[in-house]
Formats: sequence, structure tokens, C-alpha cells
Amino acid sequence: MQRMRKLNLIAGQVLRKNLHGFSWWFMALMPLLAAVLIGGITWYMSSTSQPARVVVVAPTPITSALQKQNDDNQKYVPVRSEAAGRRQLSNKDADGMLVVKTTAQAKLYRRDDGQSISTSQLTQALASLNTLTVAQSLGLSQQQLGRLLATPKVTTRSVTFTDSGKMQATTGKSDGMKQILSTVVGFLMYMFLMSYGSIIASEIATEKGSRIEESILVAIRPQTQFYGKILGVSALLGLQILIYAVMTAGAWFLRDSIPAVKELLNGFDWAQIGWSFVLISIVFFLIGIVSYTVLAAMCGSLVANQEQAGQALQPVLLLAMVGYFASLSTAGANGPVISTMSYIPFLSPLVMPARYGVGQVTLGPALLSVAISVLFLGIFTIFAEHVYASNVLTYSEGGIFKALRKSLTLLRAK
Repeated sequence: MQRMRKLNLIAGQVLRKNLHGFSWWFMALMPLLAAVLIGGITWYMSSTSQPARVVVVAPTPITSALQKQNDDNQKYVPVRSEAAGRRQLSNKDADGMLVVKTTAQAKLYRRDDGQSISTSQLTQALASLNTLTVAQSLGLSQQQLGRLLATPKVTTRSVTFTDSGKMQATTGKSDGMKQILSTVVGFLMYMFLMSYGSIIASEIATEKGSRIEESILVAIRPQTQFYGKILGVSALLGLQILIYAVMTAGAWFLRDSIPAVKELLNGFDWAQIGWSFVLISIVFFLIGIVSYTVLAAMCGSLVANQEQAGQALQPVLLLAMVGYFASLSTAGANGPVISTMSYIPFLSPLVMPARYGVGQVTLGPALLSVAISVLFLGIFTIFAEHVYASNVLTYSEGGIFKALRKSLTLLRAK
């Protein structure tokens, strides 16, 4: 009971220290503020932007057909002559002038300081008109014209293969969704583990450098302090996730009232994501953050002072970067290297959710990776606890790797 009180005391101290400071709140709220700012700017630009205005010098049937292609990005306005079109360009009343002699030949004049004009849209519209004109000149009936302009229907099915080579249909995801899933999962994990790894490494390195540890460890065992700091950082993580959850729930309930949020949500095909992917991502997210926090705490105990806290973060950042870049490449790669990484602790929390999200693995392998990560986390935490206990009062100036070798020597001697 007394040990539990001391554990809660250490955890509470870590929690209060960071909540009373500015840096944690800045780290926690900055992504939300950035999202609101970017969303606001995007909404303002989209709501205030005007479509590109293209004046058209062409026969009436062509101008009428082009006007039917008007949309929010491009608008076609007929003029009587090229001279009238040039005057509008000169007065900046138009962004471009399209001169159409025939549907097979046209010229586009664009003003350098005007809005962007989509030449592909123009080409497609004129190509359709040209096809229609040629078909009419050949005397094709409406039915024949419909067959000529019919768009082929292509049915796409995503498949996977079992170990025996049997093909099975799966729920496919678009290439765009694959890239989004890979990027979001890897980026969020990398940002969180870098932030919380930095917090706990700096916390331990600062106490060692100021010799506060010597006073603390008179009343508290090193193991209790180690787990107390892990618990305190985990509480900070939980609080940040809670803040994000509340903000996300608020945005969801108000989605019809906020145009930027509504447009963003409508751009996702939620049916392609699935709850299994969400749950797997959450589990790996928590495992990954705790694993890297334990690693950062162990590395923090290997340095002598706060100035060396950056050295303590180097192994953490190196592993995180490898996993992050591997997660980004999962959409276009499924070789043995990426496959192996998805089962290696420290790398699997970043790689496996991305692979599962894009359909490279099924639920079974993903759960196996979870089991491996959980088992490793338990073993590694015990190892890190012993390293922390043997180094928390050791002040070595030879770097963290020399301190780790010394610690391993001491552990083997016990």
C-alpha cells in the first residue's frame, strides 16, 4: 500500500508539472489549432475564389455547348469578336480567350496574371463536340451516336491469395485511401512518441543533472520512481487523447454547421476503413507510445545531465524514423523487408496498422503482431527497470552506449 502511494505520488508529480507548464499544452493543442487554421484558410479561399472566366469566340452552337460545361472552376462567356475578347483581357475582365475556328482547331490566349485555366477540361469539351460534329457529318443516327459515345464499364475487384495459392476476393481500397491510411497512421504515431519520449527523457536527465535523484531515492526505490514516471506520462497521453476525442465528437455533431468539416468528412469513404482497422490502430498506437516511452526512460537514465538528453533521444528517434518511413511505403511495397518489419517490436506499431489498412494482411497476422509486441513490452519493461535502477545514480561521461555496456556488466554480475 505504501509503495502504491509513492507510485501515485511520482505519477502525480509528473502530471502536475507538465500541466502547469506551457510546453505540454502547446504540444497538445498545436495540432488542433493548426487544423482549425488550415481548415479556415481553405474554407475562406474556396468561398471567396471566383471561377476562371474564359471568353469564347466561336459559332453559336459551340459557345452554347461550352456554356453547358460551366462549373465552380471555369466559366465560358461568348463574345462577338476577337477584338472584344482582347479588350476584356486587357481590362482584366477575363482570364483567357478561346478562339474556335472548328471543333478540331482552337487557340487559347491566357492572361499571365489571371486565374488558372484547365486546358484538359477545354480539350475534353472540344473533343466531345468534335466527335458529335463528325458523327453528324457521317449521317449517324442518335442510337449509333449513343453507341459511339458510350463509356466502357469496368468492374474492379480486389483479390488476395492464400498460402496455397487460392484467390479470394477482398474489400478493396482506392490508391488514394491507401496513401491516406499509411500517412496518417505513421505520422500520428511518430509525433506522439517523439513528444512523450522527449518529455520523459528530459525529466530523468534533468533530475540526474541537478542531483535531485540522490535525495529522492533515499525515500523511494528506483523501480517505484521508474514506474511512477511511466504512469505519469501515460496519464498525460490519456488526457491528450481525451481532449482530441472531445474535440472530434464536437466536430462530428456540428459537421453540418461547419462547411469545412462537412466537406472534409464527405471526402472520405468511411465504408472502406472499417472498425477493425480503427481498433487495430488504437491498440498499436497505445502499445507503440508506451514502448517508446519505456525506451526513452531507460535511455534517459544512461546520460549524466540535461545537456545530454538529446543523446538519450537518438535511439528513440532512429527507430521511430525507420518505422515511420516504412509505414509510408506500405501502399506501394509488400516485400519481405516490410513484411518482417511489421512483426519487429518498436517497428510493428508503425508498420502493421498501415499494412492492415491497405489490405496486405488479414486480422490474424495483425493480432499475432499485437501479441508479439505486448509480450516484448512486458519483457523489455522489466529489463529497462533494471537498467534504470543501476544507472539512475551513475554519472558517466562516455555516452549512453558506454553507460549501457557498463549497466549490462553490472546486471550480469548480480
